[in-house]
Amino acid sequence: MEEMQKQLKEAITTAFSQNLTWTVDWDQKSLPILELRKSQKRKLEQKFSSRTLNETESRKQKRQKRFEAQLSSSTPPPPPPPSSSVAEAPSTEPIVGRCTKLEKQYFRLTSEPDPETVRPLHILEQTLELLKRKWKEEETNYAYICDQFKSMRQDLTVQHIQNEFTVKVYEIHARIALEKGDLGEYNQCQSQLKQLYAQGVDGQHKEFLAYRILYLVHTQNRTEISHLLETMDEESRQSPAVRHALRVNEAMACGDYHRLFRLYANAPNMGGYVMDCFITRERLYALSAICRAYRPSIPVDFVSKELGFQETDDCIDFLNDFGVQPTNGDASSGPLKLQTKESFQKFEIARQNAFKKVDIKGQI
Repeated sequence: MEEMQKQLKEAITTAFSQNLTWTVDWDQKSLPILELRKSQKRKLEQKFSSRTLNETESRKQKRQKRFEAQLSSSTPPPPPPPSSSVAEAPSTEPIVGRCTKLEKQYFRLTSEPDPETVRPLHILEQTLELLKRKWKEEETNYAYICDQFKSMRQDLTVQHIQNEFTVKVYEIHARIALEKGDLGEYNQCQSQLKQLYAQGVDGQHKEFLAYRILYLVHTQNRTEISHLLETMDEESRQSPAVRHALRVNEAMACGDYHRLFRLYANAPNMGGYVMDCFITRERLYALSAICRAYRPSIPVDFVSKELGFQETDDCIDFLNDFGVQPTNGDASSGPLKLQTKESFQKFEIARQNAFKKVDIKGQI
């Protein structure tokens, strides 16, 4: 623009100096900068036209080759001689397993499954009973149980089995994963359960809907929570587990930590395990609020009850984890107190770090 104004000014000045102001055809008057633009535009148009022509010719040649190929294929070629080196095309049909082993290690499939290594439904039903019994007896061996359940899920998948037994396998695995705090594995189970429930397969839909709400509270996914609230039917809302999860969501949205920790103490089913994932974060939020509201100190017994600890010693250990040591104040003896003014900054920094974005493997 500056260059154009400069050239225009020069043209007008020259016209005035030569007494040509009223004789120049200003409608047709051009400037060097405009001529340069026109030249560049012509080059681009020529380049585009050439490329379009080449692409059109290329498409014509491809169509001609396809037409010739169709003509040549009108006479079917003779079948190839039988040979062991000719690989069969992978089948998309479900296979029927023939393996009778109850226990089988999980391996990620890199080729088409072999029916000899896949267990049929009646064997998988026996495997589930075995794993349930083993989990009661060897609860600490989570790695083994998880591996066996993944192997079962794989066998169900390759055989396209999607029934109530499939739902039961995923539900049990999800509960075990929650109990061990394995949210990644829980998410994978929950993802499949969501699809199976949507297909109308019976299961503990309301129980797992409650877990999903609590999980979304954990990941602070307000958009998905709003979508669930809009699409949820009244029967689901009246379920005790779902009603509890919705109350947790309301308490969190309002910042009502007193109500939140009462709900935590009375979580139905395995909701408490899901809440374990975010309860530390919410305790830090509550401590930050308590330190702002109560000065200069507050009894640790009161803090322990407010934060939902069963024992005061557990609360003291929690405070110690964040570098806060309760004291007796000026007295030589007496109840331990939390020095709120000195502790506020530590809890506030810890709260900010805890509320950073949650990213979990298998998240849905």
